[in-house]
Amino acid sequence: MSLILKLRGSRAVSAFRLDKLNSRLATIQPPVRAVAAEHWHFVEAERALTARETEVLERLLRYGEPAPAGEGRMFLSVPRLGTISPWSSKATELARRCGLEAVRRVERGTAWFFSGGRPPDSESHRILELIHDRMTETVLGSRS
Repeated sequence: MSLILKLRGSRAVSAFRLDKLNSRLATIQPPVRAVAAEHWHFVEAERALTARETEVLERLLRYGEPAPAGEGRMFLSVPRLGTISPWSSKATELARRCGLEAVRRVERGTAWFFSGGRPPDSESHRILELIHDRMTETVLGSRS
């Protein structure tokens, strides 16, 4: 039986990119604003990691600018279910080369946080189109 670890990562987008997204959101649903985006890492392991293995994994996944805690409604953009992203292939290879033999796979998603209320269902798909590529990604409503 495998174990799935969920580890919070760094800031996923710059303030400039967030502003650009908010400009586009203003044309779709003015009260809705993107307030933050952060990476989340999902690690499939064969067993519970030792303290040393956990430390190595956390060091590997510590990159970029730290993200402030996101608040508001969250959507999680991940690689399409059933696929393995190029990022995952390289991250998994690096983890295994660092002695993390119990790690089967490392994957990364982006948690997007929105404020300003819930858009009508007729507009939700237009907002989701702005935060993911439907050919290669899936949007989930939580990290669970």
